[in-house]
Amino acid sequence: MVLEHALKTYTKNTGLLLVFSVSFLLGLLMPVLASAPTFSASGAVFLRFMSIPQMTLVDVIIISTAFILSNYFVAFGLVAVNLIVKRERVMINLTTEILNNISRNTLVIFLIFTFLFLVNYAAQIFLMELQAPYWLAGIVFFLIYIPTFYVGPAIVIDEMKPFHALMASIDHIKRYPWDVVRWVIVGLFLLLTTSLISYLILPAYFQWVTLLVNSFFIIPFLLVYQGHIYIEKYGILKERRKKGVRAAAK
Repeated sequence: MVLEHALKTYTKNTGLLLVFSVSFLLGLLMPVLASAPTFSASGAVFLRFMSIPQMTLVDVIIISTAFILSNYFVAFGLVAVNLIVKRERVMINLTTEILNNISRNTLVIFLIFTFLFLVNYAAQIFLMELQAPYWLAGIVFFLIYIPTFYVGPAIVIDEMKPFHALMASIDHIKRYPWDVVRWVIVGLFLLLTTSLISYLILPAYFQWVTLLVNSFFIIPFLLVYQGHIYIEKYGILKERRKKGVRAAAK
């Protein structure tokens, strides 16, 4: 089962994942520390697009810098987590892989994140000008980002170029849509559970506690799970798993 593989990889590499997870925390904190027009929900930080037109040039420069750093930190964490998944499933030398590819892959994924952010920003501003309903903004956001769901794993695990990674991502989603649905269900369950428990234990600080827990535990695990879902496309790995199950049964 893919979820079992993800849990095994996560527990086996908890220490390394915690180190890399600092990048997720920094990525989520950057917009907040820069006093960007953001709001926190379920341990994530979201930009208030409606506040952007009222900002001064200095505000725009500061906040743009914060989001650039935020995207870079998140891209670094994503690459690192997918390298761990790749090591566990296809037996690579992680040290060599990091030295050879982590900087390049981080830059590529950072540029993709930045491009998607700018496209989403332009779309949201356009919808504001049209005075479109708020729910339409959510649909547009979904349509922009969902095709890129597997782009990160495709670039890191399969070493694809961005365009081919996008095509592979779309193809994977079309062929196995329920994998994405299951990932979303698991993600929502973990994020909402974390928020609820944090609120019950420390109601005055639950947003910050949730942010910390999500940065160090939930986001890394979801990326590990995503990487395992993607890498399951390899028939040889599926066959290896089936043989292992049959051997264990004997």
